[in-house]
Amino acid sequence: MRAILYIFSTLAASTVAMSASADIDPASGIDFATITHPGNAPWDGDGQPWFPSGRGRVDYEFSIGKYEVTSAQWLEFFNAAFARPDPLPFDQLWFRRPLYWGGETDPTYAGPGQRFRLREVPNAAMLPASNISWRTAAVFCNWLENGKSSSREAFISGAYDTSTFVFQNGDYQDQLTRSPGARYFIPSIDEWMKAVYYDPNKVNPDNTVGGWWHQPNGTDTPLIYGAPPGYLGGNSLSQANGSVGLWFEEPWHSIPLGAYPNVVSPWGLLDAAGGESEWTEEVDPYALVQRRCQKGSRRAAGGSYESDAVGGFGVLEPDTWLYGGLRIASTIPAPSSAVPLLACAVIGLRRRRR
Repeated sequence: MRAILYIFSTLAASTVAMSASADIDPASGIDFATITHPGNAPWDGDGQPWFPSGRGRVDYEFSIGKYEVTSAQWLEFFNAAFARPDPLPFDQLWFRRPLYWGGETDPTYAGPGQRFRLREVPNAAMLPASNISWRTAAVFCNWLENGKSSSREAFISGAYDTSTFVFQNGDYQDQLTRSPGARYFIPSIDEWMKAVYYDPNKVNPDNTVGGWWHQPNGTDTPLIYGAPPGYLGGNSLSQANGSVGLWFEEPWHSIPLGAYPNVVSPWGLLDAAGGESEWTEEVDPYALVQRRCQKGSRRAAGGSYESDAVGGFGVLEPDTWLYGGLRIASTIPAPSSAVPLLACAVIGLRRRRR
């Protein structure tokens, strides 16, 4: 009996330890939050008929990054693509050289190809990967989908088929949504909205439970913009970096992800009101009519221009690199094998005692 209790306690402790670190996906290195409560009510738009009223319902569980993709993660991706004998062409796969993220060309590297390194600035590894196009974000998903393989094929297909990334007859022909069975992908607008604004524990005026907040920190109170303590003269009252600067100004890109630890969505997401505008899969059907964007343009959510309230979205062409950032979404991984292992251990002991 003591042996059984010892094994039970040991495996239980191991299970707790695994659960504590289970949010970090070992394959991608991304810290994921799990979004549950399938079939949630969509956002009602506060009685307004325009987009995104009626959106935000998701009928399945999924995971999404607690942070935007970091410069350290983007650096690994860039070096996999370019520090090689057959470097991928920048223009063909819509890459942009490091400019508005924490990386720079490594002048000490003699080849093959080209290598990058983190800049010598504070918290360079946690700076958001900024100014990336929707198409490059899709290539990043392909690379993750293929286990970070070094083969050229790992970049051109997987979650998205880059052969569809063409502009023809006034329309972007890019694959609309992730390929069936993809594990890593750009979130849909509904997935993004739910992860940022929906709260399964919100108590509504009619005493029903589950509802929507206006802001990405589980409140309806507009956020206070400004740099956080320790950055650009910021203070403890600041909640988001939307007004710190413009996309082409270096200071704005000096604020790392996680610098506002008390501004967290109900699911544990940080920086939905800062960092970068985040790509979604959503194609804007009104791009040609309402905006100076081509047909097939994609919606970007949240970000840095005080558009972080639940109805704030931008629209950009998929090969445009201005403003774009990325928060990776994923399918739910298989359950841990710790509990079945525990059951097998106890059954085995019982059999031996007999």
